[in-house]
Amino acid sequence: MTITLRALLVVAALITVIWILRQIRKFKVKMEDAIFWIFFAAVLLILAIFPEICFELSKHLGFMSPSNLVFVIIIFLLVEKIFTLSLIVSQLEEKISILSAEVALRSKAANRRLNDDEEITRELEEREGEIEGESGKQS
Repeated sequence: MTITLRALLVVAALITVIWILRQIRKFKVKMEDAIFWIFFAAVLLILAIFPEICFELSKHLGFMSPSNLVFVIIIFLLVEKIFTLSLIVSQLEEKISILSAEVALRSKAANRRLNDDEEITRELEEREGEIEGESGKQS
């Protein structure tokens, strides 16, 4: 693994940690997401600081170059994160469809009650008018 790749991994890890800590401070990221990104940065840092791990793993796993192993590890972690986010989006879409159906049903019920109330009010006003008309005829 070249010194350039090692330096790039260290810089990427530090930028990731700094960025995620700022987001945590601003309450813009959930803790479980922050843990993932800190773990991601730690993996990058470990691979950069201890290149022997990459050399040994790449030799045992059959990679031509330790840098290829680093790229595969990064790709694997990011694909796993995308899969997790995709599951979360699917669950949220399901909740949104359920909530929109519930809101539509409640809105329809509220409109029905409002129409019933208006009808009752009209009937009461008509009865009051009839009563007043009858009392006017008796006088």
